[in-house]
Amino acid sequence: MARLLVAAVCLACTATLAGAFTAPSALPARSSALQSATSLAPRAPLLGSQRASPALRSGLAPRMAVKGIDFPELDGAGMRIGVVYTRWNKEVVEKLRTGAKSALTDKCNVKAGDIVEFEVPGAWELPVAARYMALAQKVDAVICIGVLIKGETDHYDMIKDAACSALMTLQLETGIPVLNGILGCHNMEQAEARATGDGNHGVWWGQTAVEMATLRNAQMGKTSSPEKKKVLF
Repeated sequence: MARLLVAAVCLACTATLAGAFTAPSALPARSSALQSATSLAPRAPLLGSQRASPALRSGLAPRMAVKGIDFPELDGAGMRIGVVYTRWNKEVVEKLRTGAKSALTDKCNVKAGDIVEFEVPGAWELPVAARYMALAQKVDAVICIGVLIKGETDHYDMIKDAACSALMTLQLETGIPVLNGILGCHNMEQAEARATGDGNHGVWWGQTAVEMATLRNAQMGKTSSPEKKKVLF
C-alpha cells in the first residue's frame, strides 16, 4: 500500500514538472495570436505634432522654405506713409525700419519728406500710436514695426496676440491700410534672419504699404479712371 502511495506521488510530481517545462512552448502561439489581434485593432489617428514630415521619415534634415513676395511696379509719388516703431529690441527693429524706408524711397518713389515716423516704447503701444497716425497725419498707409522674443512666461503671447488683433481692427475701422510688422520669434537668431539681407521683412512691408495705399486710393476715386481699372479686382 505504501508503495502505491509513493508511486502516485511520483507520477503527480512528474506531471507537474512536465507542465512547467512545456508551458513556455505555448507562449509563442499565444503571443502570435495577440499580435494578430492587436494589428487588426483600429489605431487612433496621430496628432499633428506626432506626424513625422517626409524629410524626417527619409532621414534628411528639414530645410527652411524659401519665402518672399513678388511685387508689381509701384509708384508712391505723392503718397504719405506713416511708420510707427518700437525701442524694444531696438537693434533688430532699426534694421527693419531701415528696410521699410529704403523700399519706400528707392523702390516706390516715396519722398523721404513724406514719411512720417512715431517712436513708442514697445509693441503694446503700437496700435494706439498707429491710430493717432491714421487719424491725425493724413497718411495713405501705416507700417507698424516691433520685435517680440518668446520667453519663459505667457507675456509674449499676451502682447503679440492683443497687438496684432488691434492692428487688424484699426485698419478695418479706419479703412487705412495698417501693416502688421510685429515679428514674433522664438529667439534672437530668428529675428535677425528676418531683418537682414534679402530676407529683410521691412522691405516687403514698405512695398506692401504702397500697393495697398494704391488700391485704397483707386477705390476712393483719388486716381484716374484707367488706374482704377488697373487695380480693381
